[in-house]
Amino acid sequence: MKNSIKAGALLVAGVIALSGCGSSEGTSGSAEGETSSPTPTLAVGQNQYSADELEDALKAAREDGVVTGDIENDGMLRPQFEESSYKDLTIKPEQCAALLSSTFDRKIQDGNLAFGGLNDSDVVTLVSYKDASVLEEQVDASGQALTDCAEFQMDNGMGQINASLEKIDASTEAPVTQAYRTTIGAMDSQGTAVHVMGISGTVQVSATLFDPADVDGAVADGEEAVNAVLAALDKK
Repeated sequence: MKNSIKAGALLVAGVIALSGCGSSEGTSGSAEGETSSPTPTLAVGQNQYSADELEDALKAAREDGVVTGDIENDGMLRPQFEESSYKDLTIKPEQCAALLSSTFDRKIQDGNLAFGGLNDSDVVTLVSYKDASVLEEQVDASGQALTDCAEFQMDNGMGQINASLEKIDASTEAPVTQAYRTTIGAMDSQGTAVHVMGISGTVQVSATLFDPADVDGAVADGEEAVNAVLAALDKK
């Protein structure tokens, strides 16, 4: 993947991971779009995880060999989302812009963040909120997102990124799983990314795998990464 495309793919992945546009599938026979709220039996996401707890979960996943790259905590990540590449981002069409921008801004304000490298290219992102309703609304809106953002453009003043979004199947240990594939184009280059998200109560774990040679294999790797982080959070 060329540097220009990788930068664009990371930008798209960052916005998507904090906005949520995937298909929703309950992992225990629940209907598409079914929401999950914190309950006494919810193993992960009963309450908001602190920034330190999210970072510790990634460190535990690194000890298990799932995360092999750098880990960035909330304090390191938050300034990046204040940079012009995100703050000055223009998204088209308008319906997609309204959906992505509003949820992205709210989640940056309300969520604790952590980020880890699965390897030299693939990443996992954690975000946890005070209220599970933030993610419940994301799940409810996922069907509309697949329509409104099936094809969209992003421009951060440094160049336009064209992207398309499609549903793919995945399953994790989380009550709700979202998964999709994005195709990203910039200048004369093109790349793809597979995204697998596990949502449990107040927490979302998102694995993004870039330019996979085998989509099914990438989905399996994403599922493994999400499950490993969920298992680490279960011990908190």
